[in-house]
Amino acid sequence: MNLSSSIRIHGIHYTLPERQVGLEQLAAEGRLVSTPDTMRDFGFGDCRVSSVPATQLASVTLKALLERHGVDPLEVGLLINASVLPTSSLVPRGEALAEYPTGENAHLGLFRFSSTRLQDELGLTNARTVGLSELGCVSLSHAVWLAHAVMEMEDLKYALCVNADVFPDGIKREVVYNVCSDSACAVLLSRDPEGLRLKTYHTLTRGYYWDPDGHQNELLAAYFPTGKRVLEKTFKASGLAREDIKLLIPHNVSLRSWEILSKFTGIPLEKIYTENIRPKGHSVAADNWINLKDVIDRGLVSKGDHVMMFSFGLGAHWGCSIVQV
Repeated sequence: MNLSSSIRIHGIHYTLPERQVGLEQLAAEGRLVSTPDTMRDFGFGDCRVSSVPATQLASVTLKALLERHGVDPLEVGLLINASVLPTSSLVPRGEALAEYPTGENAHLGLFRFSSTRLQDELGLTNARTVGLSELGCVSLSHAVWLAHAVMEMEDLKYALCVNADVFPDGIKREVVYNVCSDSACAVLLSRDPEGLRLKTYHTLTRGYYWDPDGHQNELLAAYFPTGKRVLEKTFKASGLAREDIKLLIPHNVSLRSWEILSKFTGIPLEKIYTENIRPKGHSVAADNWINLKDVIDRGLVSKGDHVMMFSFGLGAHWGCSIVQV
């Protein structure tokens, strides 16, 4: 879909936990499926592990974003919380004034949603909240597209999108040959003409792969041809050619997979930003936006440049955006 309006991406802020855990330690804790050497060959190094729940990471990140850009919380009209893991979308035990429901009210703990908790905690009184789920790694990009569409229809001044995911204790950190980090990333949309422009967004869903364990081999086989198709459709929708793209900003899945996709699509590997894979790991739905902020902050793109952001999420969903800096 082509997007042409006055709405811009006004700011991006992310939080990565300070604690870094190496591949050998992950293996010793039983949190890898493959060997550390295999994961190292795939381009991974450390992953980030949070000591606080996803709700807390999201709150800290959103607050910092609002303060950095001087936005009054009362002016925000929409908050989309795009957590991927079901455990990240609920406020956990001990994270509210009252005790976690027990006994005959224990089931009410299933309704302690983090989006409304964030609205209350951050004073976003005039913002409706939306919890976006079941989209895997494309969740935050889909949230930005959805916020863009709602702002355009309803003339909102500001919207916030956030993804925060923390893996539960003891669960494996390797997901289909990728080492996953905890993280939070928030995106602020506004009508400031100096912001980044979301020019087009294309997504594709293949429900046949809804069971990533039962269909893992088939999913891996479909990943590259389907990814190529999504990239081609995004180029066609935007009217841009490969040479018009300054950088392709990926999600931080294995470097090996990007080497293959580069050959498959004809996009040179040197135009694919892979520097964050080893030190930061795969941050589920936040990678594209973390990487976009980093390439801007490091001066790797200039005003007017076009960047393409590609992601794939278990479920299975492919998503691709083009953003003009």
